[in-house]
Amino acid sequence: MRLLLLPGLNGSNRLFVPLLPWLDDVQVVPLQLPCQGPQDSDSLVTALLPQLGDSPFVLLGESFSGHLAYQLALRQPPGLRGVIFAAAFLRRPHPLLALSRYLPLPKRLLSHDQLLQLFCVGRNASPALLALLREEIHQLPDPLLRARLHNLAHLQEPNQPLAVPALHLWPQQDRLVSRNAAASLSRHCSDLRQIALEGPHFILQSRAEACAQAIKEFAAELDTSPA
Repeated sequence: MRLLLLPGLNGSNRLFVPLLPWLDDVQVVPLQLPCQGPQDSDSLVTALLPQLGDSPFVLLGESFSGHLAYQLALRQPPGLRGVIFAAAFLRRPHPLLALSRYLPLPKRLLSHDQLLQLFCVGRNASPALLALLREEIHQLPDPLLRARLHNLAHLQEPNQPLAVPALHLWPQQDRLVSRNAAASLSRHCSDLRQIALEGPHFILQSRAEACAQAIKEFAAELDTSPA
């Protein structure tokens, strides 16, 4: 069974690099978000849907892409067996995002290792992970970042529940997503397993081995279940 990965706010698949070695026995397909055109949820879901394919797969949405994975699953694409939400949410992730249009972009601030450790990857992050994250932040065009932040600032909880089997990888030291926003998944997924992991928002990168193990166990369970 394939594992399709949808990235966070950066939109590229490069931040999956720390996770991939722990999934070497899994057929992984890292996807990327469109960097051209509208960045609202409906437009992104429409652009991603044809990329999913028809053979059996599990869809993982990291952070920003969690709500996209949810909306894609509601479309009932052929082959979908389950959804994994990593550091994800289904509503505006933090109250301060309501002010994002009036605030300067945080790209320069987040170029400092201490702030990256505090808000993103934790104090034990390797120099290689910090360098990778800095590079991803710097390469993200300002208009694209603004558009995606605008999307998040106006994100509201869905009206339709999700019945597909789901897994929530929930970092317990997440400084970017409020606990109430993270808990929105349990309010709308009727078949949800939650795994609380000690770690920061970038849990797939900072706790890659533990996340990979949970992902493989979830996929194996789905593989033995009737389609």
